[in-house]
Amino acid sequence: MTKTGEAARPPMELDADSLLDTLKAKQREITVTAIAIVAIGGAAYLWRESVIKKDERAERALATAASSYFQGNKALAQSDLDKMAERYKGTAAGVQGSMMLAQIMFELGKWDDGIKKLESARGASVSDRFSPAIDGLIGGALADQKKYDEAAKHYQAAADKAPFAADKDLYRAEAARVLVLAGKKDDARKIWTEIASRRDSPAVGEAKIRLGELNAAPSAKP
Repeated sequence: MTKTGEAARPPMELDADSLLDTLKAKQREITVTAIAIVAIGGAAYLWRESVIKKDERAERALATAASSYFQGNKALAQSDLDKMAERYKGTAAGVQGSMMLAQIMFELGKWDDGIKKLESARGASVSDRFSPAIDGLIGGALADQKKYDEAAKHYQAAADKAPFAADKDLYRAEAARVLVLAGKKDDARKIWTEIASRRDSPAVGEAKIRLGELNAAPSAKP
């Protein structure tokens, strides 16, 4: 006759003994696994602490260099920024340092060096958030060199990458300005028309003025 209910269950003492035997047999594996988990957790914690401390050092180095710049000591600022941008490459402050260094280079007329510094910063792991500003800076440098077509492309790229509508329109406005200087008034008119259609755009006022200028009839010849 088949046993049912309580009679079908094995004795509790047997289960406990069996479990104890299993734990003893697997003791080494359990111990190794526990140690591995603790080690991984400890390594992750130390890594996070290391990253945080590196970011803090980078921010202090950037603040020191920026202070020199705003006090008028551009030579010292350039030296400090060059060192900190290389030492803290991959950090947000490192990218910002490269951007400030590039601006100093542009002020000194070192256009190619500044653009190379910006392109180098673009490769950092945190550079995505700064990518619109990087393209904007490159666009400005190219415009200052009267390379208007190239400048417009970078301003448009900055607009495409910018996360907010207001920033997008500000970069598009920059693109429209240099397109006029490049003689591409139809392309500029298209951008201004698009901006003028958005009442909440920060560039809507200028867009309407620029459209008026572009659409004005040419002066009649005497």
